[in-house]
Amino acid sequence: MTLRIGGPGDTVRDTLRRALADPHLDIVYPRVGTGGWIDEFGEVTPTTAVDGRAFTPIDRGGKPVAALIHDPALLDDPQRMEAATEAASLAIDNQRLKAQLHAQLAEVHASRARIVDAGDRELRRVERNLHDGAQQRLVGLALMLRLASREAVGNRVMTELIADATRELDDALAELRELARGIHPAIVEDAGLVGALEALAERPGVPVDLHLDVPGRLPNAVEVGAYYLVAEALTNVNKHAKARRATVRATVADGTLRVAVSDDGIGGAGGAPGSGLEGLADRVTALGGQLLIESEAGGGTTVSADIPLTVPPDVDVERRRLTALRWIGWENWEAPGELYEQITDEDNLLDVKAVLLCAGGTSLLTPREREWFIGYHTAAGTSDRVIEFIKMYDDSDTIEGLMQLPGVPATCRGFLYEALRACASDGPLTGEELDRLQRGADAMGIPHETFAELHQIVAAEQALRDRRYELITAPVLAGNLATGSAKAPSGACVKEATEIHVSWTVGPS
Repeated sequence: MTLRIGGPGDTVRDTLRRALADPHLDIVYPRVGTGGWIDEFGEVTPTTAVDGRAFTPIDRGGKPVAALIHDPALLDDPQRMEAATEAASLAIDNQRLKAQLHAQLAEVHASRARIVDAGDRELRRVERNLHDGAQQRLVGLALMLRLASREAVGNRVMTELIADATRELDDALAELRELARGIHPAIVEDAGLVGALEALAERPGVPVDLHLDVPGRLPNAVEVGAYYLVAEALTNVNKHAKARRATVRATVADGTLRVAVSDDGIGGAGGAPGSGLEGLADRVTALGGQLLIESEAGGGTTVSADIPLTVPPDVDVERRRLTALRWIGWENWEAPGELYEQITDEDNLLDVKAVLLCAGGTSLLTPREREWFIGYHTAAGTSDRVIEFIKMYDDSDTIEGLMQLPGVPATCRGFLYEALRACASDGPLTGEELDRLQRGADAMGIPHETFAELHQIVAAEQALRDRRYELITAPVLAGNLATGSAKAPSGACVKEATEIHVSWTVGPS
């Protein structure tokens, strides 16, 4: 088989789509190191397609080099698929290497961001230990020396010795405070970037002009990175520039913080290996920005950086989110984990609307029920956008309208189950809640016997949780109450209980 290569923007995926007459065919590549699969841009992608697509690995030497996600009809002609992939083998290898390079670069950027964040946390811990430990002890010692000086009145030699010790101690305290301030800029957390830069400008040294246009607080990592940049640049101005004045500018525009420190000194500065400017370049790059140094001899120096306010995402965050989502799906539905890799924010918004409407609307949820539903989506790694939507949803849709959307009828039993669980989170379902839920089930076309069975499942789960509470949590609380170290829990139920008869089988203990 001869494959026709298209224009400059053509990819191996496009070529195979034409060769196999499958316009929706996708090709994925094995992810190096951590396993899984990536697309041509190096982004993590599911290993199994949905909606009737087939997944066929391409092996070479007993190892997978790629995989096709394609029309199942192609499985009836394996020779054609084999010929096409063989003819495109060189292109597949090239694209695989590019995809793996993209993925590795993304992980390197995420790793650098994690290293910077971990370093900042450790510096913050050291700064707190110095402030709360050594510094407090030295302050206490200074007070003791001053008390001793009062007792030594009349003894000239002792008074002079104590005065000398007090001066030395004051100098040591000043150095310790300066050291703690340099280890981690606590003022950034307390006063924000503007306040921290104003404090830097007030320090002794070359006069500093400030031009700051920063509306409100910025992400902590961005503020700390900008603070370190200005602090290091001003330190270099005072040590090396022989300048008369310095200027610090900070502005926010188009989702980016631009920081610049310039002076009227002798110029000729550069980021030598191991220098503070090189460390700043690493920090700014880890935040997704770029450091620029302009320093002609005799023309002064300008150190500037553009730092995006959206810090590059940590790939581990997405991986943990998917792990949580798969676990919740497995725990509730026993559905394949790959299915959950397909779920988008829009899918979650649809789920939230359907569940809330099935429960009778947001306004009818109790605070405990709302808290449970938000916690459920938080545990599943749902985005902040969806969680905020739960808090503000105005019940402006209808179940009947949602049922017209693709895929909703097939998943409506899941919506009912989540609505039942949410309404049962603060105690057994009341008659009024059951009526609301039944109306929701009717609107989704769920048979009455299915509603009754799901209701019984939720009641059984609640009974098992109550029993687990009695066996595990209650004895702990009882022990704490006996020693006066805990408060008695509030009522187990906040609603009038509806009598439910449920039987279940418990295995041998």
